[in-house]
Amino acid sequence: MLTAVIRAPGHAPALAATFAVLIPAVAEGVLGHAVVVDTVGTDDLRRIAEATGACYLRAGPAEAWRRGAERARGDRLLLLDAGDVPQPDWLPAVERHLLLAPGRPALLPLGGLAASLRERVAIARAPRQLRAGLILPRSAVLAGRLEAAARRLSAERERAGR
Repeated sequence: MLTAVIRAPGHAPALAATFAVLIPAVAEGVLGHAVVVDTVGTDDLRRIAEATGACYLRAGPAEAWRRGAERARGDRLLLLDAGDVPQPDWLPAVERHLLLAPGRPALLPLGGLAASLRERVAIARAPRQLRAGLILPRSAVLAGRLEAAARRLSAERERAGR
């Protein structure tokens, strides 16, 4: 079962959009828990986290993934930024990956030409760096880097509220 670790820089509508897409994953038993890491410190984000049953904590942007992983309940994490909205077909793609290659990190890549190109350039420059969209073992997040290059999944994610 996955735990979503959502890095949130203070924009409540973006966080709400991300949660709206994650609810079906909870209903299907793929997602068991969420951790909201508020990098700014706003009451709106705390209220959204509490309303959804997610764990809430505050941390700086540089330590957000690690601090979220420390509070995660699951051994496999989905790293997201507030506003990340996986496309409707994301659940089967993630389930298939977890069945076929559970030890290998995977990436729900950004959709759209400009965002996709920016993400590809960032990955080329730092292929082992933690980033939004990754599905990986909790131990990799606690270590601060990937052990292997992430496999790009067929499903994508978009950014809302920005």
